[in-house]
Amino acid sequence: MRRKGFTLIELLVVIAIIAVLIALLLPAVQSAREAARRAQCVNNLKQIALAMHNYHDTVGSFPPQSINFDIGYGGTWFGWTQMILPTMEQGPLYNSCNFSVNIYLSANYPTVYLAQIGGYLCPSDDSDKRLTDRWWATITDLGRVIDGSPLNYITSWGDMKTGSIFDYTSGEGNQFTWGCGKTFRGLFGECSRGAVTGIAECTDGTSNTLIVGENSPNLNGGLTWANPDANAGTTVIPLNWMTKLKDGQSENGQVCNPDGSILVNSGYPHCYRNYTYNFAFKSFHPGGANFAFADGSVKFLKQTINARTYNALGSRAGGEVISADAL
Repeated sequence: MRRKGFTLIELLVVIAIIAVLIALLLPAVQSAREAARRAQCVNNLKQIALAMHNYHDTVGSFPPQSINFDIGYGGTWFGWTQMILPTMEQGPLYNSCNFSVNIYLSANYPTVYLAQIGGYLCPSDDSDKRLTDRWWATITDLGRVIDGSPLNYITSWGDMKTGSIFDYTSGEGNQFTWGCGKTFRGLFGECSRGAVTGIAECTDGTSNTLIVGENSPNLNGGLTWANPDANAGTTVIPLNWMTKLKDGQSENGQVCNPDGSILVNSGYPHCYRNYTYNFAFKSFHPGGANFAFADGSVKFLKQTINARTYNALGSRAGGEVISADAL
């Protein structure tokens, strides 16, 4: 007897069932992959926090944000990302650093400047590559575009003003200092001749003070592992405030041109070269970002966190009271 095959309708039904199953499975697979990426990101932050504490145990303070001067932004520009290399199992790279000259001069470029460090990269961010659009962020050299290597983690500058529309939430009051002269309210700050802080100055409590959080080279046009001027963040800018617009892209008639006019400008809130808004914490994790605290713990903060609570976590000695259920 001749065997009867599938009819067209039966075949279509089978295909439809398979399509529905795939549609149901894909989100679960993507969710599992993101969970794995987030776990790796948490581990990276944990290692950085431990490296910070190992440095503190050896030197007596946390490393400097950067070694530069109050006026003119001169200096060698080495900072925390280089200082903790020996405790990040990167001793050979640390030994390659010529700390007597500027980090982007020939003595350090490209061997040091273009090195890529896996522990400084978040797997949820597509930035594991050589970057060719980095803008060196100094007052005297606004237009310098160079190659660089990525970094996804930045230190906490505190609840500092940047000239944004959110400055009113800052604890600086009537001041606007950019943290110069060690006026930064977090554990790290620049233009202070390498000024440092220690646990003793963290009077808000180490479990209530941020030390390192997330950022992205795709959202910050100056961010590289070797440029400490761009690898700190304020909690005044809301968490996950997206600065995705690249050179030539526009929003509401405002074009993100690669020039000094948008470097510090409150009117270009989503340009990735505008330091007014990209000196902040942001990630590609859905709903928030990972942070390491000064006690070495790592927590995921939701992007809906209350601004007052967020700023309180940024300051090291603001005297704010944070309830246990505020995070």
